[in-house]
Amino acid sequence: MYRLVRHRLAWIALLPALILLWAMASPDKPAVVGCVDLERCFAGLDRHKAGEARLTEVMKAEAAKRDAIVAETQTLQAELESFKVDTPSYAETARKLTDAAGRLRVFEEFLKRKMEFEQAQLVKGTYDAIKTSLGEICKSSGVDIVFMDDATPPFDKTDPRPITQQISGRRMLWFNPQLDMTDTVIKRMNDAFAAGKGS
Repeated sequence: MYRLVRHRLAWIALLPALILLWAMASPDKPAVVGCVDLERCFAGLDRHKAGEARLTEVMKAEAAKRDAIVAETQTLQAELESFKVDTPSYAETARKLTDAAGRLRVFEEFLKRKMEFEQAQLVKGTYDAIKTSLGEICKSSGVDIVFMDDATPPFDKTDPRPITQQISGRRMLWFNPQLDMTDTVIKRMNDAFAAGKGS
């Protein structure tokens, strides 16, 4: 019993020293925190809108190529129906039709993959630009850390996951709206984009 009391007294005696060490190791001031609604940021950036417009034009040009192959297959199909079966003209047109149909399938797969790749590149480029601009804002305004706001957006009714899974996927329950830096990021990046700096 005596040893136990001595042991506890020794820890109590060490407590002030431990508190002092903790205070010395802790930051001099609390961290300055900010939040950004990434979805609203993407929607409000002129840079991203311009990228989406460019992507739409590129995909229109590619779709026109696909439509040309579709028209070719339709023409060949009509020609094929005008020939008698087991004739050289029928066999040659059938071969051309098979070739055109194959090219159409390949091109549609290419178009799908190209669209996915271009969209991914656009999103990544905008995301990287947001991080760069946000870093500059934080350095100039003294913000130490920025969280992505996943508390504000409403739950998606079309999401096949149960509501409990949607909730568990979120990391933020609430934050003071005064910490929201989204508009600052959007304005800074739109001003830079308008000035031709591309941010």
